Amino acid sequence: MNNQRHIKGLIMSVLCLIFAISCQTNDPEEVQLLNNAPNFEAYQLRYMHYPSNILPGSTGEKVTIQYDNQNRPIKREGGLLALPASTGFGYTFSNNYYEEVVYGNNEISLTVKLSLPYSTDQLKTIYKTQNGKIVKKINIDPYVNDTIEYFYNNEKVVQSFKKKKVPVSDTKYYYNSAGNIDSIVSRPYVFNAVSQTWQVDFSGKIRTVQLFKDYDNSPNPTKKLMLFEEIFNRSLSQNNYRFYESKSYDVFGNLYDFSTRSWTFNYVNNQIQFTN
Repeated sequence: MNNQRHIKGLIMSVLCLIFAISCQTNDPEEVQLLNNAPNFEAYQLRYMHYPSNILPGSTGEKVTIQYDNQNRPIKREGGLLALPASTGFGYTFSNNYYEEVVYGNNEISLTVKLSLPYSTDQLKTIYKTQNGKIVKKINIDPYVNDTIEYFYNNEKVVQSFKKKKVPVSDTKYYYNSAGNIDSIVSRPYVFNAVSQTWQVDFSGKIRTVQLFKDYDNSPNPTKKLMLFEEIFNRSLSQNNYRFYESKSYDVFGNLYDFSTRSWTFNYVNNQIQFTN
């Protein structure tokens, strides 16, 4: 059976390359293998991609994730609450913040909730799925209000399109030979007055490049958690990156935004520990 699946994967890869398409795989066995992976149940904020302007002391706080009997995440407890601008910080961590995940027919909904005394209940995101894979993300949050479509090749996200009322950006995902994300490059759409269509601006210099480096050889425990925005980047790879870099370029190709992050991880029997 494994040989048959391997051969099928090779055939699909060749077809994708020949016809230059982004393939969405339909193998339920792959989905089942992912669901059977050990559950990633807790992590500290500082190991994921949260905002940087968090009140000091919050970044070591622990977030926990609960699963159903099919090993699907159903609740993430612990998150960020906005702070008044007068504090000089954007957010603080709170255990009153949690997210509930509900699974329907080819659809997943993520709702933000705040326990007493806040009592907030707000639908944040709806995901459309095919064969266990997320193919569309619809942000209900009025401050975001966009849609992202994802395309796959050999179980990996290779492209995504973001749009609001009109197309916004095209993003390509590049992997190294070990199956780890190497870079993510996003380019804007521009309106072509001649063809009256929106097109990706490949000839222009505006782009954002995210780079992922210094991978370990420990298995990635976050692979089935791409629905959580702060974990999305980490979920894409086989192993765990310890260095991240983001560069944004303007219309003239000048670098106008640059940031880096690095991490030192602890391991037990080659298993990464995100909780300490």
